[in-house]
Amino acid sequence: MIKAISIAVLLFAPVAANAQFVPTLDSEPRVCPDQPPRPDWMENAHVRDAHKNILVQQMYRAQGLNAVVETGDCSCETRFPSWDAVSEYYFENYAGLDRHEILERTSEYSRTANELRLAARSICEEQGNW
Repeated sequence: MIKAISIAVLLFAPVAANAQFVPTLDSEPRVCPDQPPRPDWMENAHVRDAHKNILVQQMYRAQGLNAVVETGDCSCETRFPSWDAVSEYYFENYAGLDRHEILERTSEYSRTANELRLAARSICEEQGNW
């Protein structure tokens, strides 16, 4: 009997523990809930083109953080501008690149955004928008 209880505890204990760590799928951002939506061309892109979407997302992230640092303003409009400028720049400069080149550019934009993040964060925290 004790052996059966021990086995039951071993089998079902992970289930109970894992139930406490279910991630939420809240689609609302924590700040600036009225952020402009991603462009339709990104939303409708084929899964094989995901690397292109990631590049544009990193470009957008770097653009917003750079604007915050340059202006000292962390309003939603500054931090999360329209996607138009980034989309236009992508199509003019990167759309024809191969996968390897896109991954290189993605790394560059990611590094830039990460470098800007600390300065932007302190500005945004002061303004209650982080």
